Amino acid sequence: MIEQSTKSDKSLFGILLAIIGVSFTLPEYIAPLFVFFFYIPFLIHFKKTGRNAKIGTLGKAYMGYMGYMIISGIWSNTHILSSLIGLLWMGCFLAYLEIANMVNQKEKLKNAITALNISSGIIGIIAILEFVTYNLSKYTDWFNFTVANPLYYEFNDKIFNLFPFEIVNYPYASRASATFDNPLILATFLAITIPFCAFSSIFFKHSRNRKISRFCLIFSLVGILCTESRGAYIAIALSLFTLLVSNKRIFKNLLPFIFVLAIGIPLTISLRYANSANGNEFLASNSNRIAIWGVCANLFRENWLIGLGAGTENIHQELISQLGINRSHAHNLFLEIATEGGIIGVILAGIAIGYTARNLVKLSVSYTHLRAHET
Repeated sequence: MIEQSTKSDKSLFGILLAIIGVSFTLPEYIAPLFVFFFYIPFLIHFKKTGRNAKIGTLGKAYMGYMGYMIISGIWSNTHILSSLIGLLWMGCFLAYLEIANMVNQKEKLKNAITALNISSGIIGIIAILEFVTYNLSKYTDWFNFTVANPLYYEFNDKIFNLFPFEIVNYPYASRASATFDNPLILATFLAITIPFCAFSSIFFKHSRNRKISRFCLIFSLVGILCTESRGAYIAIALSLFTLLVSNKRIFKNLLPFIFVLAIGIPLTISLRYANSANGNEFLASNSNRIAIWGVCANLFRENWLIGLGAGTENIHQELISQLGINRSHAHNLFLEIATEGGIIGVILAGIAIGYTARNLVKLSVSYTHLRAHET
């Protein structure tokens, strides 16, 4: 019986690794389905083995924010879309439950992080291909092929037309978005995964996982450069700088990757300036962003307690109405959270972020202590 349970555990964990490694490379509206479908065999397995899925303090924090986002569909002007966004948050919560209850051993943790790194590396490669093929086709006479950007643009167009509301969908020329429908979403994803790639590139003992993670780190770093997202540049530079100053060993191992950023950031910013009609679009983007922040700040003041409701569509409509520009979000993650959820949303999100940061620090410290004990 124990042997059968262990075998079932391994099979279920193998499926979880496949989901982590593959789902992000698929369209954004398909990937969450894996989490929902996997939750059924996950519950059945835990019931058969007499275990209860533990939520934990972090899970309760996520559940609080998720519940609030779902409820916000009541007062949102875009009820359907806000409810769907709430379901996406439920998907995030279920993913947390599945990972937190199944990744309970050092080797499992290493494999789960490696699966995430592989996904990040693959997406980075797609972003590089989009960016390079566009610029080669524009600035050379011998190259005339470009990778679709976003990769699933045509498929997205067909799916988005099925919804009873408008979803902004248009191709990006120079700014890579890979499998996501927006370069900023890609930049956010890579900004989250790159620290995992960096951590495992250093602290995973000499193994296949470590070598894979190093390749993934390179592709992910170059991939985030291809988004030409200045905010992401700052975020990832600060993340790596924090790792660099935290430990001499980290400094020695990560310093070469900093040179990738030092060379790549000025290069990609120059290309974005050159690709934006003599810089007019580039400068207009800065001007629009400041105006967008102003509108969102006013929206927050007017709806300071409960916010506008989950999702970006409320902000999208206000930006069209007040500024006449077709921008779909606040261009600032924290301002987006405040505008959507008000003070209540900010507090709930702050609690979830705080517990996440605390757990990541504890995990890092525990792993480094374990490695020191082994050596």
